[in-house]
Amino acid sequence: METSVREDCLNVLANEQEEIRKMVLAGIEQIKEGKTKDFNSVCDRLEKKYTSDI
Repeated sequence: METSVREDCLNVLANEQEEIRKMVLAGIEQIKEGKTKDFNSVCDRLEKKYTSDI
């Protein structure tokens, strides 16, 4: 039982890390496309999103 709970937690963590990576890459693409003027604004949006989820 304890092993399956741990595995579930590790899977959730891995999925969250993958989602964060995708969001950062999407933000970088927005900068390359000129859709945002400032990398800091992208980072601020990501930080706001993930700190409010905690």
